[in-house]
Amino acid sequence: MTYIIRPAKQADNPTVAALINAHSRPITGTTRALIDANGDLRTVRYIPGAAERLIVEVDGQMAAFAYVHCPAPHVVVETALFIYPDAQMVDLAGALLGELAVRARRWVDYAPPGARVVQQTTVLAEDAFIRQQLEAHGFQPAREWVHFQLELTDTPVVELPPGVTLRVMDPRRDWPAVGEVMDAAFADHWGEMGPDVRTLLEEDEPDEDEEPTGDEDLVEEDTDDDPYSNSLGFCFVAEANGQVIGSCLCNARTIEWPDAGKLGSLSVLRPYRRSGVGHALTAAALVEFHRRGTRRVITDTDNASFTGANRLYPRFGFRPYRYEIVLEKELRGGNEWRLLSP
Repeated sequence: MTYIIRPAKQADNPTVAALINAHSRPITGTTRALIDANGDLRTVRYIPGAAERLIVEVDGQMAAFAYVHCPAPHVVVETALFIYPDAQMVDLAGALLGELAVRARRWVDYAPPGARVVQQTTVLAEDAFIRQQLEAHGFQPAREWVHFQLELTDTPVVELPPGVTLRVMDPRRDWPAVGEVMDAAFADHWGEMGPDVRTLLEEDEPDEDEEPTGDEDLVEEDTDDDPYSNSLGFCFVAEANGQVIGSCLCNARTIEWPDAGKLGSLSVLRPYRRSGVGHALTAAALVEFHRRGTRRVITDTDNASFTGANRLYPRFGFRPYRYEIVLEKELRGGNEWRLLSP
């Protein structure tokens, strides 16, 4: 059997979405990719705009899709692969994993001298075929991600800590402060690096979300609202002494369940943790979901979160419904730049 591996094109998006769904539906029973109103590919697990996307064809038909992405400081090469169920053969998977390995290794020389570099991928825990192929090619489990769901029948009480206020986020004015808080807060998460390191090494990097389309001058007002990401009216900020100290960014809709919402990024600065700020932000978001008629809310987090997010959500009644496994393979030994323990 002859495989052709080629770059993915914009015109491939509908077929890629169908492939991802064909791969995932036997495992999850849901749609995990779609084409939005703008013709863009949207997936449950975000694919960065700067990712190198690949198509595998067998006899002229798309059989697999994969991508490679390695942002600064180039110590983690993120990869992913999806294969049509009828094409899930060891030879094809091996050829694709071999190609991904070659492309991943090209990034090693871009990493800081002496830094450890890994190739990383995240798979559904029940995706037995892909997990087996990855482990056969040297990948090992590194972390577990848990997905929670909540049947939102009642609204929680929003209890504010002394000196803390909450309000709906204004994206046109709040993003700089919210972004800084998120960088600082997420630096305490597994696999992350300090914001000073990321800023230093990314300042000359192109913005991965700014892909030239030729329509840059045709931006309309309503393009600011995205039901699948940081939706207007569903994002909240916490302030103390006039400064942003935390945020909860939510999605009005999910790709898998159009009638469900998602609690997205929850971030609280270290000095304000375990004081009720995260609880208040989460409660405020759930109150808004309930007010708008959403009765199912999902979220996900590191199942051994250093900041305790995996223990926060069950207090609201969230229950696990799915797990994902982060697998890694070392490309170069050296000093670990990431935070791997509290």
